Amino acid sequence: MSECDDKKSCETSEKKSDDCCTVAEDMLCLAKQAKCELLKEKMKVSFEAKIGKKMDRVADVVADAVIACFQHEMTGKEACNDYKEKLFSAFKS
Repeated sequence: MSECDDKKSCETSEKKSDDCCTVAEDMLCLAKQAKCELLKEKMKVSFEAKIGKKMDRVADVVADAVIACFQHEMTGKEACNDYKEKLFSAFKS
């Protein structure tokens, strides 16, 4: 497992024994996490500079698709609700 995936090793619910260097271990773990976070931020900056415009276009296409799917889903739910109301009305009459 890479150090960037190893966040759980810092978050243990077990009580550590007093003879362990828990503060030192915790600081090393925190430093590894910070290094990974910094690397991630630097990669974001690099991606933005190199392919930011393309990612903007991709994001727009995906957002439009999600909106269309949501609208389609809502239309389907409305049709289903109309059907239920008509069905209940038919049973009541």
